[in-house]
Amino acid sequence: MARVAERVPDMPVDDIVLLRLLHIVNAGLDQSEERWLKPYKLGNSEFRTLMMLYSSAEQQAHPSDLCQWASQKPTNMTRIIDTLLERGLVTRRPSDADRRRIILEVTPEGSRLVRTLLPEVRPNVQALFHHFSRSEYRQLAGLLEKLLRNLDAMDPVQE
Repeated sequence: MARVAERVPDMPVDDIVLLRLLHIVNAGLDQSEERWLKPYKLGNSEFRTLMMLYSSAEQQAHPSDLCQWASQKPTNMTRIIDTLLERGLVTRRPSDADRRRIILEVTPEGSRLVRTLLPEVRPNVQALFHHFSRSEYRQLAGLLEKLLRNLDAMDPVQE
């Protein structure tokens, strides 16, 4: 970064270093989650989508809602949903209100997997934050929420 700063004097070096650290942390989290989920034959995207459905009030949602919640493009969400369907973790059916819309719903097998998986990965998640004081934990959460609000303000979701 020092060489870049010499070549581009107005470069916001501290901001770029922080951004790079966030990217490295994100990549590390993705790799860790992939390892934790591998015994269950799930990838990060499949797990997150299953959890979005599982945590919804009726354990169901429309694919377009999932795309928005997960910041996924429809093509990629279709691949994720197809994987969950093949595993028998979700079902797909037409909406009663609008037969053109699809509803995805967690199956009993999907619910069992979530109830099995979550206690298994909990120690790994807790280990990530083990050395944070309660104050540091709250501060990090607040700062990340603030960063997310800034990001949303810069690039509002297109509907």
